[in-house]
Amino acid sequence: MNIYDLIEQLRADPDLAPKIRTTTHAKGSQIIKQGEVCRDVIFLRKGLAQMSYVTFEGKEWIKSFFAENAIMGARRCQILGEPSHFAITCLEDCEITAVPYDGLRKLAARSPDLMAIFFDFNEQVSMRKEKREYEFLFLSAQDRYQGFLEDYAHIVPRLTQAQIASFIGITPIALSRIRKRINQAESRGVVGAQ
Repeated sequence: MNIYDLIEQLRADPDLAPKIRTTTHAKGSQIIKQGEVCRDVIFLRKGLAQMSYVTFEGKEWIKSFFAENAIMGARRCQILGEPSHFAITCLEDCEITAVPYDGLRKLAARSPDLMAIFFDFNEQVSMRKEKREYEFLFLSAQDRYQGFLEDYAHIVPRLTQAQIASFIGITPIALSRIRKRINQAESRGVVGAQ
């Protein structure tokens, strides 16, 4: 099920429908601010966004990217009502639909089909999180970069090298070196050079 069908299914509920909001956000604006509470489940209808942490020193680390037809949110806010540890920032102009988590949860409790959709969604989130943890603990920066190019091929052209570097946990300079090493190896016909 795509998010448009899901949103329409949610809008059919008379209790939840008045609480569902569709809004637009300009490139550079934040959908969720770090340190604030947002209890909504956010459906990204159009655009590209990043989920990122900013350290006390001002260094930004990108946790995730989201493109059209994605579902986002801060679980800490939704479940515990506590401030978000991260921000969700628009990398392009975005259109979102926000649905209150509590209302969605109540509706899912009455709808086996909706419960199954969100159970599947939670499994996908868990698998992505597990994969990302594995990559950081076991793979080299070059392997993480090459994996990123495969996994995110659909959005790579829409990202800067600095954003990609932040996502894989290295500096833009280190990414430049990796890209140079890969290009040199490919020009010599060597595959997977470290």
